[in-house]
Order: sequence, then structure tokens, then C-alpha cells
Amino acid sequence: MKLTNCLECGNLCVESLTNLCPKCMRAEEDAEERVAEYLRNIARASVEEIHQATGVKHRVILRMLKRGRLFTDAIISYPCETCGAPITEGRVCNSCNRNIVSQLKPAAEEWKPEKRPESVRKDEQMYTKDMIQQKR
Repeated sequence: MKLTNCLECGNLCVESLTNLCPKCMRAEEDAEERVAEYLRNIARASVEEIHQATGVKHRVILRMLKRGRLFTDAIISYPCETCGAPITEGRVCNSCNRNIVSQLKPAAEEWKPEKRPESVRKDEQMYTKDMIQQKR
């Protein structure tokens, strides 16, 4: 068993999937219940609105979303990791996603391997049997 610091309080705890100490884990479960109760009555909410209504910290709400701990029909918006625009799925908005892809395309085109003539390829191949015969 490995030891780590709790993500919330910083106390020493046993490393787990959540990396929370037992006390903070119970508090997060209580927070999940408060958020779930709030979302039962709301069709659309942002992380800020959930925070204002329930008092649950932003990072706890985001952690719940990323872990898939909130099962609800409500649409929850949270900030894009790049620009901060509100999104309802994924990690980045469509605009940032297009920007990332457009930056990767030129790099991918530069990486294409060279095409060599077939005659050169055949001469370069060497098998173990050939190596043994050369040593004799």
C-alpha cells in the first residue's frame, strides 16, 4: 500500500482511486447527495449555479462530473479547459478543438515517411540466415 496526501485536506492517507482520506470521502459523498438533490429539480445548470445553490466547491463538482458520479438528465455546463467558455461535454469547446486539430495537421503532414524505390528496399533486407552465412 502506498501513502499519499489527501486532495482536499492534505492529510496523509492510503492511495486510492479518489486519493481522498476517509473523512473527505464521506464529505464528498454528502456533497454528491446535495448536488443530486438540487439537479433533480433543475433541467439546466452551470457549475457556478450548483455551487451557489448547494455550497459544494467547484473542484468537487468538476471531479464528480469527470468521474461520472452524477447521473442526471440535467444539462450541466462547465468551463472549457483552454478558453473557459461554457461547455456541456468533453474537456474543450468546439472552437478550441478545431484550433488544436488545425495545429496538428501540418505537423502530421511533415512526419510522412519517405517513399523509396522498391529496388532499394529489397537490397536492404537481411535475414538471420544471411547473417550466419556471412560470418562463415
